[in-house]
Amino acid sequence: MIKTSTPNEIVSSPNAKPIKNTANEAEQQDELFYNSIKSQLNKLVKDPSDETIEKILAYSKDK
Repeated sequence: MIKTSTPNEIVSSPNAKPIKNTANEAEQQDELFYNSIKSQLNKLVKDPSDETIEKILAYSKDK
C-alpha cells in the first residue's frame, strides 16, 4: 500500500502574486472599463436608436 499526503501549505513560484492583490487589480480594471463606457450605456438607456427599437418590436411580434 502506498501512503500519500498533501502539504498544508502550497509552495508557489517566487513570481506569483497573492490572490488578494490580483483580485484588487481585476476590480480596478473592471471599474476603469465601466467608467469608460458608462456614458455610452446611459445614452442607450435614455435614447435608444431607431434600429434598436425596430429590433425590439420585431422580436416581440415574433413571440
